[in-house]
Amino acid sequence: MCMLQIREQAVQRMHRDHDDMIGLIHRIQALCDQRSTVDNCGGCRSDQREFCRSNVEQLVRAFVEATLKHNLMESVYMEDYVPDEHRRAHNRAHMAIAERLKGIRVELSADGNCVHAIIGIDEVLADLRSHFTEYDQQLECYLLAPVA
Repeated sequence: MCMLQIREQAVQRMHRDHDDMIGLIHRIQALCDQRSTVDNCGGCRSDQREFCRSNVEQLVRAFVEATLKHNLMESVYMEDYVPDEHRRAHNRAHMAIAERLKGIRVELSADGNCVHAIIGIDEVLADLRSHFTEYDQQLECYLLAPVA
């Protein structure tokens, strides 16, 4: 397999990861159908709160793990094919998203408010879409460029 094919597979994997991460976000968002009517979980039945919290925690954890794994893979892809300036900026952007996710997990652990966690995840979705456009499209160009 030639290097270009390996880099093409890396881009395909990035796309799959992006789809998987967005799918996890949509699953998290779908857990609460009360967000438009309540600003915290106190307005829901206790059995619904327990179900929701357990699932939100589990999916947020899965999302964090998927995001960290994806970030690590992108860092590996960037090592040989990306200028230092882009790599540093791209990794800083990864860290900003990771910090936001950490904040969501800390807040959810502290207060158990799934509504706030899901709102935070909504914001992460916006950040991810921006990241995909601002950084990952450039990364794809670097990976798919002919190597001299």
